Amino acid sequence: VIRAKDEDLQNGVPALIYISREKYPKHPHHFKAGAMNVLTRVSGLMTNAPFMMNVDRDMYVNNPQVILHAMCLFLGVNNERNCTFVQFPQFFYDGLKDDPFGKQLVVLHEYLGRGIAGIQGPMYGGTGCFHRRKVIYSLSPDNQEINRKLSKEASLKAFGSSMEFTKSAAHILSGSMTSSSPHPHHLLNSADTAYQVAGCRYEYGTQWGREVGWIYGLRHSYWAYHSWEGLEIGPLMTQMKR
Repeated sequence: VIRAKDEDLQNGVPALIYISREKYPKHPHHFKAGAMNVLTRVSGLMTNAPFMMNVDRDMYVNNPQVILHAMCLFLGVNNERNCTFVQFPQFFYDGLKDDPFGKQLVVLHEYLGRGIAGIQGPMYGGTGCFHRRKVIYSLSPDNQEINRKLSKEASLKAFGSSMEFTKSAAHILSGSMTSSSPHPHHLLNSADTAYQVAGCRYEYGTQWGREVGWIYGLRHSYWAYHSWEGLEIGPLMTQMKR
């Protein structure tokens, strides 16, 4: 945990939490999907925020109000099923005049994206996207809240052996939007558990990559995506650029 001030983290905001994944030759790391699942588990321990954002390292946001725009859509819909993620399409600098090779993906964003939005929403592009955490944890849109407690066996199978992470997942799946959460309030206190859930062996025997989190073997998809709908903010509000 890197912070700008030496004050207690309970009263300050950390500048950066850097995560380096454990990798071994005989343990598949599942590329970007595996990285997203690790980040999901670690952030679930450290902040457990109900919304998540992912941006590729070679991209940046050129409008400081992107979070406000996304939250307005998330919190403004009458039915959460209509908004599982909010995505800003990516555009590129230094392209050729008139874009002869179509690298700006105008057809994809301007026409196909808007057309698909009338069916179920745009495809998840893998970056520049805000997500509902509970959807990542495989919550079905037909079951907005899970009030019952999962058995120990079911929790181990779904989320792994970390009881701290299982508690944080249960808090999100309950539908709570409050700031209180079962994770440690001091970020450094959760470092040991974060090492555990980020380990390359942690997912063995669980549903991560199959029914929980980003699905392995499918490009840019997670389990409940087919049952929810997403929103894409158009060119007038494009924020993500390379």
